[in-house]
Amino acid sequence: MKRTHQWGKHHFLYYLLAATLLVGACKKGDPGPQGAKGDKGDTGATGEKGAAGNKGDAGTANVIYSDWLDVSFVSQSGGGFFAQIQEAKVTDDLLSKGEIKVYLNLGTAAEKFVIALPFLSGTTQITPFYEPGLIEMASNANVGTITDQASGSKVQQYRYVLIPGGTHARMDKQINWNNYEEVKNYLGLKD
Repeated sequence: MKRTHQWGKHHFLYYLLAATLLVGACKKGDPGPQGAKGDKGDTGATGEKGAAGNKGDAGTANVIYSDWLDVSFVSQSGGGFFAQIQEAKVTDDLLSKGEIKVYLNLGTAAEKFVIALPFLSGTTQITPFYEPGLIEMASNANVGTITDQASGSKVQQYRYVLIPGGTHARMDKQINWNNYEEVKNYLGLKD
C-alpha cells in the first residue's frame, strides 16, 4: 500500500517554526484595574514571653556632686594649711572602685574660673586626700573661701564630684576629668 500523505521531518520543522512564530508574536496587554482590598486577617496568638535581659550599666544618674562650698583652711602647727569636707558617701567601696574629683573656683559664681585639684602654680599647691567620710585638702597657702571686698562676691569655693564604680569604666566618650567644663557638660552638672 502506498501512502499518499507522507509525513516527513521537514513538515515537522515547518510546524515547529510556525508555532514558535505564533507564540513569539503574542504580547502582554495592559494591566487591568486593581481588585478590591481583602478583609483583614485574624490576629495571631501571642508569643511566649522572652527571658529578662541583663541589668544595664550604671549611668551618670549615679554621679553625686556637691554645691559650690565655702571651705575654711586652718593653719597646721608644722606649717601649711588644712581643710576637711565631711561626706558620708565617700565610702570604702567608692575609694576602691570609684573616682573622686575636687574642683576649685578661683572666680566668682557669676564669673567662674575653675581648676581641678591637685593644683600647682608657682609656689602654691593644693592636694586632696580621701578617706571614708572625708575629703581633706592640704596646701602651703591659705586658699579658703573668702569674700572679694570690691565685688562682695565669694571666691575660692570648692565642689566635689563622686563617681561610683562602674560608671567611669563604662563611659564610651573619653573626657578630661581635669577640665571642669568637659566634666560639667558630660555629667550635666548645674552651677
